[in-house]
Amino acid sequence: MARNLPPLNALKAFEAAARHESFTAAAAELNVTHAAISRHIRALEGGLAIKLFLRTGRGVVLTEGGKNYAADVTRAFDLLAAATENASGRRRRRRQQLTVSVESSFAALWLVPRLGRFTAANSEIELIVESTDRLADFARNEADVGIRYGRGVWSNVAADLLARTHMAPVCSPALLRTANVRSPRDLPPGLLLQEEPRRYWKEWLQAAGVAERVSPEGPTLGLHLTISAAEAGQGFALADEVIAGDALVGGRLVRPFDVAIESYAYYFVRAAERKESRAMAALHAWLKSEIADTLDAVARVTRASSSAFSDKT
Repeated sequence: MARNLPPLNALKAFEAAARHESFTAAAAELNVTHAAISRHIRALEGGLAIKLFLRTGRGVVLTEGGKNYAADVTRAFDLLAAATENASGRRRRRRQQLTVSVESSFAALWLVPRLGRFTAANSEIELIVESTDRLADFARNEADVGIRYGRGVWSNVAADLLARTHMAPVCSPALLRTANVRSPRDLPPGLLLQEEPRRYWKEWLQAAGVAERVSPEGPTLGLHLTISAAEAGQGFALADEVIAGDALVGGRLVRPFDVAIESYAYYFVRAAERKESRAMAALHAWLKSEIADTLDAVARVTRASSSAFSDKT
């Protein structure tokens, strides 16, 4: 008996769009254009004579009919995938994709150099790192989880503390020897490297009690670029122990002062209503352990360098 089936490409487009509730994400997964996904969905809706998605100002949402159809289509694709694996004579273990949204500075300076350890220990997880300074919108499935830096207050987000940090000036050892900086009041305004969004220096200078005396006049760069500039002896950057950790441990940067901003921390975040999956839990535990190791290593070297600097002054 002949089966009445829609085109396979239309079904694939619908199943991906339904899973993500996003035409954009479906297009990225299937490596086609957004217009192609829209065209397939319209054709499928016309053939079925039902509405599968409602278009809203924030994207698309499944109708009740769409939800029911998506559940059946997904099960059918799962059965096809299993049948194909059985026919090939090998059952491959599925790798679970996990998309994590992180700030560019955290990704470049801390996460990427350590990713090999996570993937080696969690071969069943395919980690997709999206480096962006814009907060991911979990309601639109822009990411599964994220790592955010702040005070831990975000709407509609479950935020689990990874580590509290201390933000303080860092500079190259060579600059510290030549700049004649013995206290915060000696900081040259033109050598204060400003990070976007240019709020941290103001907070730190107030904490150090020199906000009326010292005002940053150095160039404004992305946070990871201020670290590179500081390593090159171009000035003083503000950074916490995680972002500057490897450079501090490697002796490329030092912390000349004990004064620090302590109101910020790193958080592991996800949509408030979403339960933590096994892959999420694995990444969460790994991050907490690795960051703790970084903080321990930095604490040892900063104590030693602070003592040496105090002896000289």
